[in-house]
Amino acid sequence: MMTDKEYTVLKDADVRMIDPASVPDIRNISVNAALPPVERIRDVARQMNGNPFVYRCGGILVKMKFSGTRPLQAVLEDCLEHCT
Repeated sequence: MMTDKEYTVLKDADVRMIDPASVPDIRNISVNAALPPVERIRDVARQMNGNPFVYRCGGILVKMKFSGTRPLQAVLEDCLEHCT
């Protein structure tokens, strides 16, 4: 389980300080629907080098900000589904 401090560090990462080559392309991330929800999130976070807030889509570095009550899993699945 992640602490509040660890979550804040990931959420507040400065995208200007991130090497795009160190960030996975979301088009290469897959969600294993056979896993239980908690394990799906862990697996996606692992594929995203541990930070689900930052990814690349092609040559564009993206930083996500979550608001509302949608589960992280649903948000990530939407991103994966609509990224071309």
